Amino acid sequence: MYDINNISPEELKDFNQAIDNTILFASLNSEGTILFMSKKFQKLLELRPSKIKGSIEEIITTDQGQQIYLKELIQNRKNRKDEIEITTRKKSTIWLEISIIPISNKYLKQRTLILCSDITKRKFNEVKLEKISKEKYSEKIQLQKIQSSQIVEAQEEERKRIAKDIHDGIGQMLTALKFNIESINTSNIESTSNKVDKLKEGLSVLIKEVRSVTFNLTPPELSDYGIVPALNKLAIKLSNYTGRNIYFENKSNFKGRFDSLVETNLYRVVQEAVNNALKYADSNYILISLSHSESIMSIIIDDDGKGFDVKKLNKDSGMGLFFMKERISYINGRIFMNSIKDQGTRITINISIPK
Repeated sequence: MYDINNISPEELKDFNQAIDNTILFASLNSEGTILFMSKKFQKLLELRPSKIKGSIEEIITTDQGQQIYLKELIQNRKNRKDEIEITTRKKSTIWLEISIIPISNKYLKQRTLILCSDITKRKFNEVKLEKISKEKYSEKIQLQKIQSSQIVEAQEEERKRIAKDIHDGIGQMLTALKFNIESINTSNIESTSNKVDKLKEGLSVLIKEVRSVTFNLTPPELSDYGIVPALNKLAIKLSNYTGRNIYFENKSNFKGRFDSLVETNLYRVVQEAVNNALKYADSNYILISLSHSESIMSIIIDDDGKGFDVKKLNKDSGMGLFFMKERISYINGRIFMNSIKDQGTRITINISIPK
């Protein structure tokens, strides 16, 4: 530790020069008139020494509102730290973090020291960050509006599809059965017998159609037995309906269950992936394979279809892909897509297994 009595005049001069050139510093008398301002402070405020006269607030800033605020801070004569925006005489805008330190003892008259830090860059970055955050928030709100619109549109399309299935399939069959029943003439036994046989055939077809529609809505296997039996039934049903080679393989003999919400979303995503492979990729062979480790279950859908450009599809994805991603994200899963043109597509779904 230095003994102040043993400091040489040269050392003291060097010390004062270091303070003068490195610290934003000023001292005031009890009236707030400036007594001293460091060279660094002068340079920051773009002042010449001849201009450093008068009250500190008028020297530091040319803005009247800022002058009033700074004067109140100084006259309060309490230790205080604050951030203040100032306008220099050359109309530059600067932000200062200012510390006001009142000094009073029996040897010195009342004085006030002002220590400052230039925080202009930090404030500029804060404003820039706030602007970016607002822009991102606006983009997020706009995206949510678009997504909400897409969800409503998809729901309406699904309702139309169900209504069409019921009207064109079940509705027409019921109408035909009604006419057949009304046309039965009980006095003509042979004709009645033939019509009854036709009614039985029609009822069998109707039952299959009802089961088909209800299966597309919610397969009973999913709620009763879980994702594995439901995916197996999905593969069998779609293979029978389309005549394509669609298979399911439980590679690791998984028998676990998930929350009903998780299972429903997993099922819908696989269903969408298989339907896309049939509808857009013109696939003839589709394999749904399931495997698991201690903590992760994976479902992979492979097809031998046309393939697609994954990067292009991610930039301009259809609603089907959008809903697949949304569903998997909603249940905290992950989905990956790999595709090669004319060589097929692989979609991988990973989901954590509950402990």
